[in-house]
Amino acid sequence: MNRETRTEALLQINTRYRRFMIGSSVVIFVSALYFMMHTTYSGVIAVVSLIPTLFFEWKQTTLYLQFNDDWTYRRLIKLQFSSLVFTFILLFSLIALFLTGQIHPDVLMWAVVIGAPPSVLLPLWIDRKLLKLDPEHVTSNMLAKANREKLKRRLDGIND
Repeated sequence: MNRETRTEALLQINTRYRRFMIGSSVVIFVSALYFMMHTTYSGVIAVVSLIPTLFFEWKQTTLYLQFNDDWTYRRLIKLQFSSLVFTFILLFSLIALFLTGQIHPDVLMWAVVIGAPPSVLLPLWIDRKLLKLDPEHVTSNMLAKANREKLKRRLDGIND
């Protein structure tokens, strides 16, 4: 499968689940406003707001797994999703520990400061490895550019 076909398939997932993401964001925003004065609920809502993104990434991962049958490629795709799930679980655990008073706010802050760069840099490193394995692989940067171009064409059509 060539890169253009892969990009189109991934853009279809973006389009299809954008409505889901917007709807869930509205529900989470309204919930956050309602529970604004409750520290416990607002912390949990911050973590729960990541669940739609996790679902979206899972759908993308299943599509990426269909692109190439190479064992190493599939392992790296699964590793990329696993790192996202691990980050989600770690963040949820840290928030839960903080809200129950088990850790000090400074520990939470340092855990986030130390844990954020690897959670951002690891997917970029995996994307680079995937591109070396499969020259037709669509990286997250390529997908973001294609999505911007699609939205730009759509907006240009509205303005004309």
